Formats: sequence, C-alpha cells, structure tokens
Amino acid sequence: MKKVFFKAFLLCMAICMLMSLATGCEKDPSTEEGTEESESNAEVVHIVTPVNLGGKEFHFAVSKWYEYEPLKFTDIYVETYTGDYVQDAAYERNMYMEEFFNCSISMSEFQESELATKLEQNAMAGDQGFDFVLFRGEQYTAAVNGGYLASVEDFGLDTENPWWDSNAIEAMTLNGRCYGLVGDVTINHLLAVHMTCFNKDLVENYSAMLENPYELVESGKWTLDKMIAMAKSIANDTLDGVDGMGANDLWGIHYTRDNVQGLLVSCGVRVVELNADNKPTLTIASYQSQVQDILTKLYDETFATDTIGRVICKAENSDTEYFDEGNVLFLLTATHNASALRQSEVNYGILPYPKSSETGDYISNAAGTYYSILGIPTNNQNYNQSAAFLEAYAAQGYQNVRPQFYENVLLRKVGRDDESYEMLKFIFENLTYDIGCMFGIINAELSATSDSQDPIFTGVVAKNRLKWKTNLDKFLEAYDFS
Repeated sequence: MKKVFFKAFLLCMAICMLMSLATGCEKDPSTEEGTEESESNAEVVHIVTPVNLGGKEFHFAVSKWYEYEPLKFTDIYVETYTGDYVQDAAYERNMYMEEFFNCSISMSEFQESELATKLEQNAMAGDQGFDFVLFRGEQYTAAVNGGYLASVEDFGLDTENPWWDSNAIEAMTLNGRCYGLVGDVTINHLLAVHMTCFNKDLVENYSAMLENPYELVESGKWTLDKMIAMAKSIANDTLDGVDGMGANDLWGIHYTRDNVQGLLVSCGVRVVELNADNKPTLTIASYQSQVQDILTKLYDETFATDTIGRVICKAENSDTEYFDEGNVLFLLTATHNASALRQSEVNYGILPYPKSSETGDYISNAAGTYYSILGIPTNNQNYNQSAAFLEAYAAQGYQNVRPQFYENVLLRKVGRDDESYEMLKFIFENLTYDIGCMFGIINAELSATSDSQDPIFTGVVAKNRLKWKTNLDKFLEAYDFS
C-alpha cells in the first residue's frame, strides 16, 4: 500500500520536472497577465470524465488550528491569482471545475472546537449546512462519535486512485467501515509530516566532532542516541557572555511539545494497534519502559545539560526562531514549517526523525492532532453528485496542486540539495499511520510531560489509561465491533 503513495509522488515529480523545463523556477511577473489566455488555448487533460453537476455550489467547512497561519486551508476557496504557486494552482482547479463540471466552491472557516457542534446542530435541524468538512484529528473523532458522518463506502469512491492516500484511509477503515478521507482535495495533510532539519554549516565547522548526518541515515546509524551525542558535543553556553542558555548561544536540539509524539513513533512506539481480531487496542502501556527511556534522554539527559531549547509555537507563528539564527544543530519539526524555512538564510539539510537503534527501521509519521481529514455529513444525501465532485476535485489536485507543493514548496524551497530531496522522498514513501496519534488519544497528557520535563511515564499511564481506553472504546462504537 505504501508503494501506491510513492508512485503518486514519483508521477507528481515527473509532472513537476516537465513544468520546470517549461516555466523555470520563479514566476515572471511580466508574463502573468497572459496566464489565463495562454492556458485556455492549451489542451485540457481530463483525468476524470467531466459530468454536468447542474450549477451546484459545493460548500466546505474547514477547521482552523488555533489561529496558526501555516496550517490554514489556503487551497480550497481561492478567488483569484495571488502569485503563490499552490494557491494559483488551486484557483485554476476551481476554474476547471466551474468550466467542465458546471459547479462552484465555497468555504466557511471555524475554530477547531466548533465543527462537531455545528454538525450536531445541523443534524438536529435537518439542515445539510455543508457538503464536506475538513477536520483536525481530534475533532474528527467527536464527529464520528456523534454519528454525524456518512460512511465513505456509500459514495462509491475508488480510494486506490493515486489522488487518495490509501495508506491513511486503510488505517482509518475499521471493521469494514470508514468515515474519513485523506487525499488531494487539499495539500493541508502534507503539512503535517515530521522531519528533522540540521545546520550544514555547523556540521562542517565542527567536522572534527560531528559525523555527516546524511551518511548516518544511509548507513542505518541515525539514532536518537547519536543525535543527542552530537548535540551534546557542540552545545555551548559561553557565546553570548551571559550565564544560562540564550538565543545567541549554541544549542544542540530545538523542538516543540508537538514533536514529542512524533519522536516516540519514529522510535517504534505505538499508541494503538490491531489485535488478532483486527480490532484496535490501546497498546501504549506495553511500551512504558521504552517511552520512559526516550523521555529520559530527551528531558533529563539533554535538558539538564542545556542542549535542548523547547519552545511552544509563538503567536508570530515561528517555532524555528533559534534555528533561523544559525545557533541550533538539529531542529525537530514538521512540514508545516515549510514557509518559515523557505525564508531562512541558514544552510540546512533534511533528515527523517531518528530511530531507536541501528537494527530498527526508520519510521516516518504524520503529525498527530492537526492532521486534516475530510468527512461527509450524514445530511448530505446526494451521494452520486458529491462522489463525482470529490473524485474530479481530488484528481485535479493530484495533477496540478500537489506538484506545485512538492516542487516549489518542499523540494525547491525547503529541500536545498540533492540529499534533502532524497530524504524527503524517503520520508513520504515510508509514512506510517497510528490512529492513536492521528486522533490525539494521548496527546494532551504526553504534551504535558514536555511542559513539566517529567519523564516518569508509568505514572502518566496509571493515571490516564482508563480514560484513554474509554475514549477509544467510545470511538469504536461507530464501527459496530461485536
């Protein structure tokens, strides 16, 4: 199943290369006026055969993520050309749908906690309200629990098509039922993938003490222990002449509380797994000693020696601040920081998150609770019309919007060398989905350990295990496990 996603990636990259040969790297403002006319004369490729949708306006309800700008949905409702590669491709997709499918797109934006409540109100009033809803993971479970989402199977979509992420959909399909979709309706889910950045100049300047990170990955030696050892070897509290670590000192690692769960998964920890009957079961308790070992390394060993700078996302939407100053060796982050990294003057490279041991596998994973999932409200009774729209809309996203994201955001702007390009391909090829992470079952309590810097995970499990299990069991009621 993972290969399906990677084949889609490779096809997108082939499209990107052709586009690059034709247009070059940057948009030339002097040619933008003729964009619409020149494209109208080009041959239109229909991946999905057009059908007349009768002038229908398809309305999306989308979730914000705590006013965090980089995770806003900017590729659904786009009114005109903006000069942004992704948004311009999204605008052209909407114009395509209007011309060849006789439909239009509109969008309403809600706070992350409002969507499930709004769906409940619509259901009670018998009002469809929205055709589609784009949730974050935590809100998706609330909508499933309330019975407000239709089963994907009822819409007859072919989720093996490359514009759907079949791996994510397979992970969310339980007991033959699925209430959510992930695919090229939006690129937002691609902004929720964990990656490590490293300062290449620091590696070169301290080459006597530091190994080449790319070579470590290739040799299977890029582990958490190796990352921490390298971080400790160069961390320096004397650069700014002030006691205590500050922005102008040399830091080993920088991360935020949201990245701790990604690190656990990359080291082989699973929150939820399928049992012998293919029923999801809470398994985090069986990883207690491993989790505690990882948290100890991260909180005790590292923080105590001043090699960790932990920063919660700031109001100015920057959790790359110290890294941008050139004073951090490793940055544990996610692809939503692509826009910030594009503007950075730091010469950096990209790696997967480290693994737990040299004998293990690298495990790339989607960032937990802000991962975007599309749901179809139960009040949406026009299955055929909605399915026709979604299939075509996602297909156009796959053909035109996703390539712009890969080529002009991730690969050309974020990945700045051939090695980073290969690492990004590897990360996306090996994405793993744990529904316990996607739906944020333990996220609040795990993030709290980051705030307290307390690695004693056995107490966290003892205190919260019953609550976690109850929440999982409640969620599974919608799947009718007998």
